[in-house]
Amino acid sequence: MDPQWNKELHPNWYRDISPMRYLILGSFPPSPERRDYPFYYPNLRNRFWRLLADVAGAKLSWKKTDSDKDAAVEERYAIMQQLQAGVQNLGQEIERKGKSALDTHIKITRFQDIRSIIEAHQELQRILLPGFSAEHSTARSFLRYLRETDIKHSAIELVRPENAFEIYIAGRSIDCVVLNSTSTASRIKYEVLLDQFRRQLAS
Repeated sequence: MDPQWNKELHPNWYRDISPMRYLILGSFPPSPERRDYPFYYPNLRNRFWRLLADVAGAKLSWKKTDSDKDAAVEERYAIMQQLQAGVQNLGQEIERKGKSALDTHIKITRFQDIRSIIEAHQELQRILLPGFSAEHSTARSFLRYLRETDIKHSAIELVRPENAFEIYIAGRSIDCVVLNSTSTASRIKYEVLLDQFRRQLAS
């Protein structure tokens, strides 16, 4: 029997940082039973936080067997502060097919207020968009968000890794860069991902 599509609301995980030079967007977290801690990219199999820790020269010490899940959140928040990189997911409400975490099985039905984050941080220089291939991937969902909120942007002919475009908002332009997904479902080697994140979070 084909799994049904079910509605989900995003948990209230957002934590602001200042300054925020970078904003890294995702689509939506995996289903609750696949979350190891209550924060973005909550499955330890995903390479996202390992990548950010390596870029920052930090160490992730929290383990799945540790009972204090807030400790996992705090060490990841500390990495965000060190890199001056905010993190948020695009979906506020979604429909999910069964319990799948694949972008092909997630439909964003209501977006988070990304515009408010951008407008609150005049120092923001770059938005990173990991994941691009599926219709509801981060990069393609962000382009849809721009259309629906009437945020102007430059042309992007091909939505693929390290292609970039600009958005124009509140009298300024901000670079947006497409990256490979950090999911282990992606066959991109870790070293390639690390090189992408290092270059985009270093300039």
